[in-house]
Amino acid sequence: MSLRLGSVVFWKPTRPIFAISSGSWTGQPARKERPCCVVAITDKGPIIAPLCGATQLSANQWGRRRGMVPEWWQPVNFTNIALPTPFDGCNVQRAPVTIAHDSRIARPAQFPNFKPSYIWAGDAGQVIPSDQLRYLAIVNPYLEISTAEIEHLSRWWQYWDVHHPVPR
Repeated sequence: MSLRLGSVVFWKPTRPIFAISSGSWTGQPARKERPCCVVAITDKGPIIAPLCGATQLSANQWGRRRGMVPEWWQPVNFTNIALPTPFDGCNVQRAPVTIAHDSRIARPAQFPNFKPSYIWAGDAGQVIPSDQLRYLAIVNPYLEISTAEIEHLSRWWQYWDVHHPVPR
């Protein structure tokens, strides 16, 4: 498997804003690897947008964790999986980001069971330094995000940059 635009990888995101805005009870960067989508490839390394699991609110409804910033985390619709799309809660109407699942491929060992999720939409994400690439676990083509969905997400980065920018 090769790393390319649209790959889903396991990485431990280190930007504090991911933790703070996702409703993390510690407010600290991730202590474990989590699924992340490669949304750009640059000279400095790939740029990732992490996924964050939703909270089960009732038997049939999933939504945001307490403290989550709705604008910066967009619901995910996984294809070919019988999962509900979690509640958005954003004041602006938007479609979920679709991530394709190829059910013909065995689930990679490091990949947890699926659950309704959100993807980072606050800005263009985090660069993974090139010298860290050897530590990535790549799970495509089991899961991938299309170029069209990355473009959909990038329009939201641009929108939030004007209307509710992420602190730098």
